[in-house]
Formats: sequence, C-alpha cells, structure tokens
Amino acid sequence: MDANSESKLQSVDPQLADIVRAMADQLAADYGISFRVSSAKRSSAQQQALYDARASNPYPVARPGTSKHERGQAVDLVATGGDSDAVQIIGEVAESYGLKWGGRFSHPDPVHFELQAGSSTDEASGDGSSTDQVEQPAGFFDNALNVEIGAFVIGIGLLLLYNNKR
Repeated sequence: MDANSESKLQSVDPQLADIVRAMADQLAADYGISFRVSSAKRSSAQQQALYDARASNPYPVARPGTSKHERGQAVDLVATGGDSDAVQIIGEVAESYGLKWGGRFSHPDPVHFELQAGSSTDEASGDGSSTDQVEQPAGFFDNALNVEIGAFVIGIGLLLLYNNKR
C-alpha cells in the first residue's frame, strides 16, 4: 500500500486498519489487485462539505453525524491495479474479513467498507449498527432505470480510472 493510504489508516479504528492491510496483502498475492485508501476518518466539517456537494458525487453520501467515517469505522478503497472485476473481488474479500461492503447497500457505494455491528474496538458511539444512511438529490433513484444507469456510469468511471493508471 502507498504511504498516503497508510497515513490515512492511522486515523481509523485499529481493527479496521489491520483488516485493510491484510486485505491488501491477500489481494496482491492471490489476485494481483492493488488499491489505495481514498478516504478514511472524516471530521464533521469534512462530512458536511461532502454532503453539501453530494449532487456531483457518483456515490451516496451520508448525512453529517451519521457516517461511520466520522467515527473512524469506515474507509473508501479505490482499485489501482487488477482487471475489470477488481471492485467485485475487493468487496468479496472484504466481506470474508467480516467487513460490510457498500457495494451491497440499497444505494450501492462500491468503494465503501465498514466494520460490522459489534466489531469495533470503540463501541461507545452506540449499538454499532450501520448509520451510513444516505440521501441522494431528490428524484435521482426514483426508479430502477436510474439505479441501473447510475451503476453503469460508476462502472465506466472505474474502468476509465483503471485504464488511466496503466
């Protein structure tokens, strides 16, 4: 993992950081896939800024005060090496380590990974259940066609990102 990703992992729950490091090793060894940590712990102000700009974000954004990023219990990972199935493989490997993968959320967030309920080393924040409930701009996910178009656009974006890294 790159130094910037490692630096970001210093801000999250130690259990989450250890899992992400183990995933990086396994994904590189077993699949030739690498990734970077694009987002880790966020301040309330950072979450608010992201939320305010959610209309231009291809991924769902949690309301400030509800994101596991604000508690250091979530990271966003972006594939930097591997084939077109890299995102799916990263998600499945993360689940095998006990993480909750945003790719399975009702409003998919394929770059989001969080500790499961009860697995955090800091349970003082509540029951540990996922609070990354998201709000999209009004009407964006009103029908299944828009959901499929959104998923297609995300897939194309990830493919372009991957090809630009080559």
